[in-house]
Amino acid sequence: MKIIRSIDSLQEVFPKGTALTLGNFDGIHLGHQALLLRTVEESIRLHIPSVVVTYYPNPAVVLGKRPNFKYLTPEETKERLISTYNIDYLLVLDFTEELSRMSAEDFLEKIIIGKLNAKFIVIGYNHFFGAERRGDIHLLEENAERFGYRVELKDAVANGEQKISSSAIRKYLESGEVNLANQLLGRSFSLTGKVVEGDKRGRTIHYPTANLKIPIDVLLPAIGVYACYTKVKERSYKSMVNVGKNPTFDGKHMHIESHIFDFSDDIYGEEIEIQFFKKIRDEVKFSGIDSLKNQLNLDKNVSLEILA
Repeated sequence: MKIIRSIDSLQEVFPKGTALTLGNFDGIHLGHQALLLRTVEESIRLHIPSVVVTYYPNPAVVLGKRPNFKYLTPEETKERLISTYNIDYLLVLDFTEELSRMSAEDFLEKIIIGKLNAKFIVIGYNHFFGAERRGDIHLLEENAERFGYRVELKDAVANGEQKISSSAIRKYLESGEVNLANQLLGRSFSLTGKVVEGDKRGRTIHYPTANLKIPIDVLLPAIGVYACYTKVKERSYKSMVNVGKNPTFDGKHMHIESHIFDFSDDIYGEEIEIQFFKKIRDEVKFSGIDSLKNQLNLDKNVSLEILA
């Protein structure tokens, strides 16, 4: 997959046209995946490249609507996930206030047609583009004959009776229900980051942890202890992970600490991925080291049962 970060660099790259989809794609959940698969399907049928158009930063951040917005997937992770769907080109538009003022008609004519020569466009039911969010399925349909493309609207994908959406996934993560979030994602929610030095208390009680450094604009699941897999150098290990502030030791800052079962390698500075499966308990303050160790033993057994 080729990633394009400047629309101005595109000069007659697509003489035969493209099959295209647009969206924020934060989370790459099952609804997003349906759009990606449909785009690739049509690109193969028409023998033209598949293109995904997305935006960074998130428009809600730039426009001040959600200044404390947290991403489900950091940009690098989002790009990696999109590439697994055999997309040919990913266009990441730098979302600025200037771009936000571009009319939907200009966005369609100058970018979707002028730069990308779209012959097939599929969008999700809740995606809009252009100033005042005027770019929708109706505008695309009205201009289809004029510009010579076909357009499809992808209805919401459902999990049972629930519409799959990034906002629904956020609510599950914020309440610690990662197992339900995973159902909407179609995979395990994960956090990726470098292992940094912590307080090293874990090793003194035979529960050493890998402390993960996470970007501040990435959403964390609710405080608590989770059964997880931790991926180190392409290999996955069963683990239990604490997301919280270590109240037993009067911690004041958030930490993500993974105790990896049957693992003793030195991985400081390594980038690892934590895949969350299920929350097993809330974080609590213990009366002392012994009660903490007893609870960790129980947590380990519960985690191994869940991950079996």
